[in-house]
Amino acid sequence: MERELTQREREILRQVIHSFILTANPVGSQHLAHKQGINLSSASIRNVMAKLEELGYLYHPHTSAGRIPTDKGYRFYIDSLMELDTLNQSEQEQLSESLSNVLDSSDLLDEASHLLGKVSKQLSIVSSPNIADAILRKLELIKVSSSRVLAVISLDGGMVRTIVLEVQSEVPESRLQKVTSLLNERLAGLRLSEIRESIKERVAEYTDEEVVNRLAVMKDRIFAARPEADKLHIGMTQEIFTHPEYEQHENLRGIIEILEDENIIFHILETSEQDEPLSIRVGSENRESRLKDYSLITARYQFGAVKGTVGVVGPKRMQYSRLIPLVDFMAKLISNKLTS
Repeated sequence: MERELTQREREILRQVIHSFILTANPVGSQHLAHKQGINLSSASIRNVMAKLEELGYLYHPHTSAGRIPTDKGYRFYIDSLMELDTLNQSEQEQLSESLSNVLDSSDLLDEASHLLGKVSKQLSIVSSPNIADAILRKLELIKVSSSRVLAVISLDGGMVRTIVLEVQSEVPESRLQKVTSLLNERLAGLRLSEIRESIKERVAEYTDEEVVNRLAVMKDRIFAARPEADKLHIGMTQEIFTHPEYEQHENLRGIIEILEDENIIFHILETSEQDEPLSIRVGSENRESRLKDYSLITARYQFGAVKGTVGVVGPKRMQYSRLIPLVDFMAKLISNKLTS
């Protein structure tokens, strides 16, 4: 079992990480010796840093350079040394006001991702809600034309999903009302995941009805956990380019390409949704190996049984004390907005 760090080691590690986050430069003992509150000689600091390196909290990027934190060092800092900032009332009100007039849920998530990217100066991610466990409250079928029927799916929490069904022959209004009643009788009160898995069996004797048959055939699309379009909302700002890690634009291009690979990102985010409401993964802690040079802060937004994820991804040298409460507040803001 690894020993606990001494108070001196904890303070030196904290100062190294603070300095590296601010400057992006390896931190040397001479630099720390001049900081207020550290009453140690450069030689003593160097000895402590050497011990921290031996224990795996710091490392030398070059032989003659100062030290920078390892993933283990960042993790210890986040868990044991960091003091979280708090968003003041003015900041909270500004963020709330920015989303106050957005009514459509997809537009809300899109606006939230851009706002979070702007404020955090990092790449931001907001996933569309996972509605697999949402309860179907009511299904309405509305005749649009002789060959098109609009299916309006109302879910608990006030969410509504619409999809147009193409039909070969015109369905009389009276017949459409009968089919609507039948479907609500068989499906209302069930989770979408249950409907998707069992709709064919639940309406088996009515598949000669073209609208019913279309619903059963298109079940994976109509009753999907997430909509086909706008699954992932990514926000960024030009200030991202001020991070030294992105001076080589191919580095930024690489991380954007990862984010645009929806299968990878959804696997990561869905795992986050199953974990704690707030998750911080540093470098090698990320399940996706291509994110080993980045940190990911995510928080879950939720209304009823419906869940989604909001977060930021950026260099491991990110300002965790500020970004963690920011991401957490944005998740709560989205939850409240979708609930109201």
